[in-house]
Amino acid sequence: MNGEDRFAGALFSTLRGIFRLALGRLDAFREFGTTPAAFSASIAPLIAFPMVGAALLAARGHWIYAAGLMLSRLCCVLIQPVIIERASHWLGRRDRWLITATALNWSIWVVFVLIPLGMLVNDILLALGAGQVGALTLSGGLIGLYMLWLQGFVLRAGLQTSWWKALGLLFVVNLSTAALYAVPYVFHPGLLSLTLRPASG
Repeated sequence: MNGEDRFAGALFSTLRGIFRLALGRLDAFREFGTTPAAFSASIAPLIAFPMVGAALLAARGHWIYAAGLMLSRLCCVLIQPVIIERASHWLGRRDRWLITATALNWSIWVVFVLIPLGMLVNDILLALGAGQVGALTLSGGLIGLYMLWLQGFVLRAGLQTSWWKALGLLFVVNLSTAALYAVPYVFHPGLLSLTLRPASG
């Protein structure tokens, strides 16, 4: 098997794994590799996104803010596998942390399928007479609840633990991520508007 065939095989296997994770199927984990290389492949796109965002901000002359934003986002990405690795030791599942962290990284991309579905639900609710705020709250809330369930499923099935322990771990992961995400905005409250401002502004 040449390099292109291996790449195509790994790509289709990953897509199958993401699809099966979205359905809550335990066999989804078979589609992801258990090697450091597989983990690196899963986390690389998550690292690339904040780097691109920081580069765009730096291109507008805000180098210090761009560096702070990039470091914050990188910490958000890296804190999750660190917490999972420590939890796997505590739960006696040391051999499961790598596959769990890999699956959790890939599961994030499900949200890009949910967003257009949420927009469809929002349009249906508006057509039925719901208010704009109510429709957005409901459709966004459904997406948020599903993603929390999906993350909880990955942690429970990946580390082979109970739902209660998985939910506790999910709380720690998301709280840590949210805290790191908020750090740049705490020190520079105007950073959000600066980030969202059009380049021409």
